[in-house]
Amino acid sequence: MPIPPLTSFEDVQKVIAIDTGESLLQLARVSHVHLLGISIIFLLTGAIFSLSVTPIWFRVSALVLPYLSIVMDIGSWWVTKYYDPAFAYIVILGGALMGLMLACQIFVSLWDMWIVPFRASTQTKSQRGKLA
Repeated sequence: MPIPPLTSFEDVQKVIAIDTGESLLQLARVSHVHLLGISIIFLLTGAIFSLSVTPIWFRVSALVLPYLSIVMDIGSWWVTKYYDPAFAYIVILGGALMGLMLACQIFVSLWDMWIVPFRASTQTKSQRGKLA
């Protein structure tokens, strides 16, 4: 990027102007898309995860926390813009929690679908070998 001219006071003011982020319309559009898209992703992974054999308290926690992290993440966008920029750290925390919960749902679901049946079948084969 070329260096802008700083020959007048007006030119300097353009360079040092505070960036307040996205406009209200753009922030609403991005929030809407993220709320809808991420909620659908968690709905689909949560439906599969809810069939796992983990304890019920763990399943309920892992199904509720992603939606709380979505509200925490996207709600903090608005609070950061219109109230206090310090809430940007909550955006990071909410996004990290969202990613962690998605990884947890996916990993546990894949483990229950592929590893648990494989272990059960190998144990059955080894037990049959001992009986023979």
